[in-house]
Amino acid sequence: MSIEKVYNYIIVGSGPGGATLAKELSKEVKDILIVEYGPRFTKTGVTNVTPIFLDKKRKNIKTDGGIWIARARILGGSSYLAMGNAVTPPEKIFQEWGIDLSRELESARKDLRVNLMPSHLFGEGTKRINEAAKSLGWEMKPTPKCVDFGRCKGCGQCMFGCPTGAKWTALEFVDEATQNGVELSLNTEVTEVLHENGRAIGIRVYKKGNKFEIYGKNIILSAGALETPRILQNSGIPEAGKGLALDVYQATYGYTEDVGMQNEIILATYLDELIRDKELFSAPYMYIPLYLVRDIGGYAPEQLSITNLIKIALKSKRINAKRLIGIMTKIRDEMTGEVRNDRTIRKNLTKKDKKKLDEAYEINRKILIAAGADPQTIHRGIYESGHPCCTASIGKVVNEHQETRVKGLFVSDASVFPSPLGMPPILTIVAFSKRLAKYLLS
Repeated sequence: MSIEKVYNYIIVGSGPGGATLAKELSKEVKDILIVEYGPRFTKTGVTNVTPIFLDKKRKNIKTDGGIWIARARILGGSSYLAMGNAVTPPEKIFQEWGIDLSRELESARKDLRVNLMPSHLFGEGTKRINEAAKSLGWEMKPTPKCVDFGRCKGCGQCMFGCPTGAKWTALEFVDEATQNGVELSLNTEVTEVLHENGRAIGIRVYKKGNKFEIYGKNIILSAGALETPRILQNSGIPEAGKGLALDVYQATYGYTEDVGMQNEIILATYLDELIRDKELFSAPYMYIPLYLVRDIGGYAPEQLSITNLIKIALKSKRINAKRLIGIMTKIRDEMTGEVRNDRTIRKNLTKKDKKKLDEAYEINRKILIAAGADPQTIHRGIYESGHPCCTASIGKVVNEHQETRVKGLFVSDASVFPSPLGMPPILTIVAFSKRLAKYLLS
């Protein structure tokens, strides 16, 4: 990284959005810089990976309405923690948006090597849920995943850094871009975009306690739907941050006499027809016992410490994951939240959101009972999210080319979604970045 030079493109963030742009643009353009808040992280396993879910004060991220949000501010972004799901949204969403992403989605599926989850890797709990759903008239379909199943050992650790490298992450695109000459600045916090006479000219950053400016002809914010709007607010675009949606989800769990989902690949199948009919994304789901404490054990500390970790570990031993099965359901929640400049997140569930989740619970409960779960043991988990979106949406904060009113300042992450997907967003984020790269190169 050079402070003195003027880059053609500065890309802020290295998740699926920023990494895709770097890869695509670097094929034809020189002098590109990726600026990433966090480090390059390569560790795997729950003990090593859990801390990257937290903020600087080792606190879990929650909205004022008590919705837990998972994200990772590291090279590759949250793709490092994602389950590898690459579901194509139904056409009606793109009709709602008035945007055709069909070519870009096809290209994204090819680049991410998307293929269906093979049945030989279904766990026993997932198989039981599939059979139960079928007995009730529903078909669970194999989930499309960006996973090389020839390298996958079915350990169920997708969320904690794939130990075999079978799962695609944005690191693959970052590495390709750096091989093409893209520069990379890690552990660098971007606070605002600099602009003069309505044109972006650079960014202001903090690194190793020093504050300085980096200059560029075009700035692309791909810092995620929680950080991108804050940078925009600091840059004189106060309307950013409004309209937050989260694809809120809730899991339903129950104990059986003979089968559980411990260490299975979760979200291996999903109920496609519920997406079409009710805008619900339902799939077999299970955390490891350490995380189930948060959902069903009744102990969820705001901040992690050695003492709290010991309490969680002791309580997790009481959860018999070998006999526990579960289903989660994501919804397209209403765009009523807001990301504020003081780093608080305002978001409560509306009556409509709660009604959707209540309906999902009743469906999940029926399936779990049909799968052999004791009705007396069935319970609901907490409200969670891993898909913040819509905080710099097309038509409100950016135009059809994903450009703000500041010329040369673009956005390409889930912030630009005009409305939430209610399902895994990585494929769509990559498609939007391919679309933007095509525009910029033209």
